[in-house]
Amino acid sequence: MDIPILIQKTVGAKKYGVTVPDIPGCVTTGDTVDKAMSNATKAIYGHVGQLVEQGKPFEIRPSEVETLSQEPDYAGGIWALVSLDLARLDDPPDD
Repeated sequence: MDIPILIQKTVGAKKYGVTVPDIPGCVTTGDTVDKAMSNATKAIYGHVGQLVEQGKPFEIRPSEVETLSQEPDYAGGIWALVSLDLARLDDPPDD
C-alpha cells in the first residue's frame, strides 16, 4: 500500500516538515528531502505500531495525491508516496 506524504519547508525553518494526511498525528522532520522521506517511513511504522500495541482501532485508506493537493492546508511542498507493508507490523521485534 502506498501512503502519500507531504514534505514542506516553511520560511525560516531549518528542517523539512513531513505530514501524513491519511494517518492523523503522524508527523516527522528531516534536514534534507531525502532524510525527511526516510524519517516518514520510520514515523509511519512507529505510529501505526503504537496503535496496534495499544489495541486502538485504525484504518488506513490512502488518499489520492491529486485530491489532497487541492486542500489549502496542503498547498505547496513536495508530494511523495511511501510504500507501507502492514505485514511488517505482525513480526515481533528482534531481541
